[in-house]
This record gives sequence, C-alpha cells and structure tokens, in this order.
Amino acid sequence: MHPNEEADIVCVSVMDWEHPFQSSRHHLMRQLAQRHRVLFVDNQLNPLTALKGFREPAMRRKLATWSHLTPNPRQIDSRLWVYNPPPVMPMGKLTDRRLFEAAYAVNQRRLRDGVRAACKALGFSRPLLWISFNVLSSESLIGSLNERMVIYHCTDEITAMANTSPFAGEIERRLLGRSDLVFTSSRQLLADKSPFNANSHFVPNGADTELFERALEPELPVHAAIADLPHPLIGFAGHLEERLDFGLLASLARLRPDWHFAFAGPVSPSRRQAASELAQLPNVHMLGLLPREELPALLKGLDVALIPFARTPQTRAIYPLKLNEYLAAGKPVVLTPFADLREFTGLVAIAEGAEAFAAAIADELAHDSIERRWSRVRLARTNTWAARAAQMTYLINQTLSNRQSA
Repeated sequence: MHPNEEADIVCVSVMDWEHPFQSSRHHLMRQLAQRHRVLFVDNQLNPLTALKGFREPAMRRKLATWSHLTPNPRQIDSRLWVYNPPPVMPMGKLTDRRLFEAAYAVNQRRLRDGVRAACKALGFSRPLLWISFNVLSSESLIGSLNERMVIYHCTDEITAMANTSPFAGEIERRLLGRSDLVFTSSRQLLADKSPFNANSHFVPNGADTELFERALEPELPVHAAIADLPHPLIGFAGHLEERLDFGLLASLARLRPDWHFAFAGPVSPSRRQAASELAQLPNVHMLGLLPREELPALLKGLDVALIPFARTPQTRAIYPLKLNEYLAAGKPVVLTPFADLREFTGLVAIAEGAEAFAAAIADELAHDSIERRWSRVRLARTNTWAARAAQMTYLINQTLSNRQSA
C-alpha cells in the first residue's frame, strides 16, 4: 500500500457498524476511508437473533437486506460501505467438534460468496483483508479475494471471553499463522500472539480527543442527568459487564457515603443482579446508555473518572478506550492494576482494594490542578485515532516493501 497505490480495504468486523459503542475498528476505518475505499463487513448473525430484536432499527435493516428490500452493501460515506453478510447457522455454543465444523463450513461458504459478490459490485480489486477480531467469521476469505495482504487486528483475549466458542482459540491460531501482519492493542496480547506470528506489533487504542476535549469548554453545560447531584461526584462511562468489579464498587460506595457515584452505560444480562444491588445504595446513580455525543457533558460534571476492572485473564490483555477519553476531558483517573499501562505512570492513580481505591480518589480530589489537567490532555493528544492509523499504515507499507524485496 504505497502512496500511489491506495488499496481498497475489506474490514471483517466483530461488531456491527451501528453498534452503540464506537470501537477501535469504527474509528480506524473512518480514518482510513479518508484515503482508501473501505468495505466494512458486519458480524454474521443468525436470523432468530434478528427477529428477537425486530424493534431495533439495525435489526430491521438486517432483515430488509436479507430480503433484498434495501441495498447491500449500503454506502455510508463517499469511500465507505457497510455490508450485511448472509444469516448463519447458530454455532457459538456447539461443543461437539463434528457439529461445529459442519455449521462452520456452511457459514464460511456463505460469508465468502457474499463478500466476494459485494467486492465485485463495488469494483474492489486486490484489497487489504483486515480481520478485525472476527475470529469465527473470516477464515474463508483468506485467499478468496485476491487480496494484497492479510491483517489480523487482535483487540482482546478470545479464550478468556465469556460465551465464546471452545474452538475459537485454535481458529485464531490459524488466522495468526496465515496473516501477513498482526496488530495487538495491548502489550499482553503482543506477548501472547507473537509466538504464532513474528510480524506482530503493539498498536494501542486511540481516542477521539476532539470530541472529549469539549468537556473543557466553559460554555458546555453539565449533563442534565447529573447536574443536580451532590459532589464529590465520581463516575464511569461504559458497558457495565463482566470486566467491572461490582464488589469493589459496592464496598467503595459504602465506605464513602459522603461521595456520589454515577454510572453511564448499559448493563449486560449477566450482571443485572449485581448492578441492581449496587443501584440500591443511596449514593449510587445509574444513568443508562447515553449517546456518545453527550459524554463530554457527562465527564464535565465528574470530579474523578474510574476504570474499576477486576483482574482477570481477559482484563490483563486490554487497553481501554475510555482511558484516553477521560484524559482528553482533563479528568483525574483512578483505576485498578488490571493491565500493563506503563505509559500513563504519574498521570493516573492505580489502587487495589476499596480502602486504597478510596484513598487514591481522595488524593486526586485534593491535588487536582489546572497544570495536571492539561498534562492529561497533552498526553491524550498523542493518542489520536489519526496517529494510530498513520502508525498502522507505516507498518503495512513496511510489510509490503519487505515482501517485495524478499
């Protein structure tokens, strides 16, 4: 992908384009679509799931494309299209290898045929095949698109994720071995994946700093959901799911009844009971999912932002997007020691256990200043999505050059 060869990109995503959380794949493809044509392939879905979610516009759109009632792929921007792949046979919970492999083969064939047809319709030729952590819906595309190269972007430890297929790990190892270039979003993932692919690189997540720096604008009002809450006000914005340490949060809220805690985000089904018990505490406020564009107003009203993840095999391998978003908003951040985030030493507080966590929050409340605020912003500005896309583009060019000269 040299400057005069602005190759098309086929991004096979583990998250739909319309997912309520904008992930690294969304941000990166928007950046790359400034110079390259991009076909963003939504995650494969079984029709029963789509029918159950019929009230959601995104699910109705999937059903409409399967019925050939709406364009597929559909154009999102001048250089960006989204393709809804054919429905699949459910296979994620299959534990019998023969049944799994039979369903997997059918699903892979349907995916391959559908994506090839979409590429032909758009005139995509010799694209970069970018597998964005979609381990179970991508393998058949390798070698079938006349692709220039295969890129695997690993953003999580798939073997540690809840409700994933027991065969996902071995499929991922095959993907690693067949990829020309591997990006990992954390140092732990780099250590874990590089034995299977020597051309693996740590490229951490970035941030939409321009959006989150709006929290610093004097004219921006504090979000109405928290405008009348007492201070100090401590908060978290994100998915309330398995990674969150609900026990720590409950202990913290009980330990400091004079502080108030606000949580903005949807609750995963597996954590509804824990979230419900947390919400019963008088100083805890559950706000639900807020539109992304409203998050700067939320952060503006917080005194300290939290990343209270439990220490698990999954969290040790992540680099949370929200960290740079919090810093771009100028907020003090307190987090648990769940992963290697050495580049933030001195700008964030790390503590384990309710009493140490409370002490760290108290210290941030006591010592925050304009100077510290702008130090956070300056660091966040080095971690933009534009910078990440440029880093990845350099590594792609380098890989292509090395292969041509070999």
